[in-house]
Amino acid sequence: MTTFIRTVPLEEATGTLREMYEEDLRAHGRVRGGTSLLSLRPVAAAAWRTLDRSLQSTMNPRHYELATIVAASRVQCTP
Repeated sequence: MTTFIRTVPLEEATGTLREMYEEDLRAHGRVRGGTSLLSLRPVAAAAWRTLDRSLQSTMNPRHYELATIVAASRVQCTP
């Protein structure tokens, strides 16, 4: 099964989305999948980042990573 999700390429990103892409590039050397996935809805992407940062700020980094791995395995996510 193949899934296709339309996204906004880096070259076409403007405004808030462009800022998020550039933040990803500075911090991670690439545009993160979550940012790209929500690129058609930059307001939703910004809200997701706020939620994610809020969760991370209250958790030990190792626990956050462990929770991420467990959640990904539960939905059968593969790299």
